[in-house]
Amino acid sequence: MSEIRSDIQINQKDANQDQEIALLKHRIDDNEQTTEELRERVRKLEKWVWGAGAVIAAAITLIGFVTAADAKQFEEEQSIGVLTDKIRQYEAERKRTPPADSIDDALKNIDWELWVQ
Repeated sequence: MSEIRSDIQINQKDANQDQEIALLKHRIDDNEQTTEELRERVRKLEKWVWGAGAVIAAAITLIGFVTAADAKQFEEEQSIGVLTDKIRQYEAERKRTPPADSIDDALKNIDWELWVQ
């Protein structure tokens, strides 16, 4: 009879252990499923972050190009204005009579007789 009891106890222990093993396997499966779901969510978030980063980088690049183009246009306008002023100055200097020539012409045209009296 003691053998029967020990067999029953062993069988009961085996059944309990099998039940615990089954429960642990189920928990492991649930954890693996949860882990996979979390990985998918993280991947999705990473894609969003990468996309947002790409959009921000493109926007910053575009803003940089626009501001560089505006600055270059401003520099060109300034250089065109400076060039125009230099051309005007050159033409004015070329057409202008030197002061010494103007004085000489004035002295030649003076009626000295009026001053001599």
